[in-house]
Amino acid sequence: MEKSEKSGYALFDLDQTIVPWDTQLLFCNFVLKREPLRRLHILGLLPFLPFSKILGAGGMKRVFLNYLVGMDFETIDQYAREFVDEVFPEGMYSEVLEIVEAEKASGRLTILNSASPEYWVKYLAEKMGFDHYYGTRVELEGRVKPFPDLLGDNNKGAVKLGRMTPHFPEGWEDGMVLPNSHGYSDSHADIPMLMICEENTMVHPTDKLLAEGKRRGWTLITPKRPTNGKFSFAIACAKQAVGMY
Repeated sequence: MEKSEKSGYALFDLDQTIVPWDTQLLFCNFVLKREPLRRLHILGLLPFLPFSKILGAGGMKRVFLNYLVGMDFETIDQYAREFVDEVFPEGMYSEVLEIVEAEKASGRLTILNSASPEYWVKYLAEKMGFDHYYGTRVELEGRVKPFPDLLGDNNKGAVKLGRMTPHFPEGWEDGMVLPNSHGYSDSHADIPMLMICEENTMVHPTDKLLAEGKRRGWTLITPKRPTNGKFSFAIACAKQAVGMY
């Protein structure tokens, strides 16, 4: 891969960093509103919830994606485009979108890196003008199979970092800090990505990320959320999972 002529790096998470939701739930809500019978997927999801820690984030993602079973790529792709048109820009944090624009104007290489499936991550990245994007790659041969396989690992934590390395300077090794770099995230799962940046901004961070960020002097921003408090957020997420948000 050719190295960029841009100077510096701006690394962004997506879910609850730029968009105030988990876009996996938001896209599910979008699809189920158009195909209501797919709401039955919840009956297959509930038995797996007690085993979520055993299955891990990647395993649970495969279970959750059963709401797309039988759908062909062309339909998913069309839904992804329509979903992005619906979400951008009104469904995003306007303050963070302004930061994205500022980072682009600064000449830094901008990378959107998300654990959500690339189905829609790529179109969101395109809308926002990112130089590169990464998301979880989901196997799709003809039509979505039950418990679809992930192509490679779930794009989270150290996996995110590994996929970006082709864009980093020659001789860069894990643990080195990128020159002229800034990271943005809400989650402690992104600490591996944030640790290689000179500066970092936390967006409504998890408790673990907030504690780490305070210790390191990272910036904290709290743009206005569409819900008030954890309970109302949880209710909204539950509604999204069954297409009723």
